[in-house]
Amino acid sequence: MPPYPKYHDNFLILLLGLAMVIDFKTLAKLFCVAAVLVASGCSKEPAAVKSEPTAVARKKVTLIHYFSGTLSGGFNDMIQRFNQSNKDLELSVSALDHEAFKSSIVDSLSRENPPDVYSYWAGSRVESIRDKLLPIDSMWEQEKLSDKFSPSIVASASTYQGKKYVLPITQHYVGFYYNKKVFDAAGLTPPKTWQQFVDACETLKKRGVTPIALGSKPKWPAQFWFDYLLLRTAPYAYRDQLLSGKARYTDAQVQEVFKLWSGLLVKGYFNANPNESEWDTGAAEDVYSGKAGMTLMGTWLSSFFSDEKHKWVADTDYGFFSFPVIDEKIPLTALGPVDGLIVPAKSDNPSGALKVLAFMASEENQKLMSKGSGAFAPNLGIQKDFYSPFQQAILKDIAASPNWAFNYDLATPPAAAAIGLDAFVEFLKFPLQYPKVLEKTDALMRPVLDGK
Repeated sequence: MPPYPKYHDNFLILLLGLAMVIDFKTLAKLFCVAAVLVASGCSKEPAAVKSEPTAVARKKVTLIHYFSGTLSGGFNDMIQRFNQSNKDLELSVSALDHEAFKSSIVDSLSRENPPDVYSYWAGSRVESIRDKLLPIDSMWEQEKLSDKFSPSIVASASTYQGKKYVLPITQHYVGFYYNKKVFDAAGLTPPKTWQQFVDACETLKKRGVTPIALGSKPKWPAQFWFDYLLLRTAPYAYRDQLLSGKARYTDAQVQEVFKLWSGLLVKGYFNANPNESEWDTGAAEDVYSGKAGMTLMGTWLSSFFSDEKHKWVADTDYGFFSFPVIDEKIPLTALGPVDGLIVPAKSDNPSGALKVLAFMASEENQKLMSKGSGAFAPNLGIQKDFYSPFQQAILKDIAASPNWAFNYDLATPPAAAAIGLDAFVEFLKFPLQYPKVLEKTDALMRPVLDGK
């Protein structure tokens, strides 16, 4: 008796009959099928086919950010943690260069299918696109985020026209990074007053060291000099008036800023041709090599100095000090950006996007971002002992400042910021021509800022 049922005999008879009407290749394939059935010794009833369990496809949440290259530390860690811990959603991520991001964001938001989440700078940048964003108040209330972030951050970085739009993920502070070996060799300590700062620059120059490295090729690094010189010589409220169009770039207060700045340039305290130098591979690299003594930059520079290439140790190889006092009557203002996440109103997956924001608000995730980027975490639940002694010293300086300001290109409308950044780099090329530069800048600003 054969081990297979009689219907297999019928199948073979059918094949022989088909040989009369079909080609050889097709017939051969049918014989192979019959052979498999015979060899399998199958039962009278066909066996049930066992199907492998299929994994449920995770719904994608698309995200575009500007934490690329030198600035990528921390953010990639948060994304990886989200994808590892979430079974229903997957973050699909693209990174853009800072300047490319600035120019593409508005066009991207105008399309019908923008990404679900963006990183963005708090301040006027968000205000300029607020009508294209999704308010996040429901998620904010559900996650009780007002208990997790300071009132000042909630008011200045997250809230616009009474609604929440931004989840803060970093808080950076701008100050001077310096080469400790160079300073020690020159017998210098971090200056606290403007005169001490000028004296330190003169000492370094006499030793053949460029006192100040500036990499203004991407334009934005120059703004920190304008910001601090203005904030140290004029009231905090005056800066708001200037950036909103209620004061003029030809005012005496602004003239004084450029007079001080040009004095440093004319004395040769800056590197030659700063507009041809990058902020990291140029200016910061000069500080690392000892060619320059210091550079004015945000706390993200720590991740550059401590990377695998440089391996500098904070407080051992490099130090940090705040911008010196110029006028003691002017209350101190701390300066720096707050990075956040926003959701476009046209997001294809708004519920998924809000889940991403809620996830990124947690202490553990903000710790990852802080550790990788050198920034401070906005989440209040993170204790001071999480930070290194180096960072704790910076936090102490911040606490001594009653005011906080976003840097120039985040505190004024984007069109005005572009005019100002162009003016700063033009001034760096022709420092003695600053009165004409300011007249030109004021004329260009009028149609942009009038009525603001």
